[in-house]
Amino acid sequence: MDNITPEAELHRSVPTPNSRRTSQLLREFLAGETGPRITLGALRDALGDRGFGVLLFIFALPNLVPVNIPLLSAVLGLPLVLLAAQLSYGRHKPWFPDWLTDQTFSRQGFAAVVTRALPYLERAERLLRPRLTILLSWTGERLIGIAILILALVLALPIPFANWLPACAIAIIALAIVEKDGVAVLIGLVVGVLSLIVAATVVIGLVKAFLLLFSRWL
Repeated sequence: MDNITPEAELHRSVPTPNSRRTSQLLREFLAGETGPRITLGALRDALGDRGFGVLLFIFALPNLVPVNIPLLSAVLGLPLVLLAAQLSYGRHKPWFPDWLTDQTFSRQGFAAVVTRALPYLERAERLLRPRLTILLSWTGERLIGIAILILALVLALPIPFANWLPACAIAIIALAIVEKDGVAVLIGLVVGVLSLIVAATVVIGLVKAFLLLFSRWL
């Protein structure tokens, strides 16, 4: 079992001064991948012990960046749910089953998404810093994992116009995990609540519209 104790969490609660930023990790990963396809396993392994936060951010990106890459969102959607479930369970390192590890996606498409996102990511990184780290304790990260899991499930639903906000919330929380920024966690959770309200409003509106049309057919 890959759980960590609260004592161990204290030793990794704040990034060291030499910690590389997420933007740098993504640049280095793309520079090292020269083939036409990238496997999820290669992406996971390249991120080391910062895998949860960075991977969650990456898998939320296709729903944030207006780049039309066929099947990219579908390929990255399931790992998002799986990662959130593992984070809520208390795992220290991300794990994928073999069949998922071997799934591939276009390097060119992934590079296009990352390139569009990097300027915004670098601006966000300048604002993020370790604070309110108690929210990112061992217990805190498990509760955050539950919140991300709920948002990931909403993101996976085919709800019109309701994908951007939960993806935005997940991305904010993911960067907060990487940078150990409790304030950013709170901001991400607020955006997450708003996204649930929007999704519920859209669903209720669609149900009412369907019932109205159905009643006219009777």
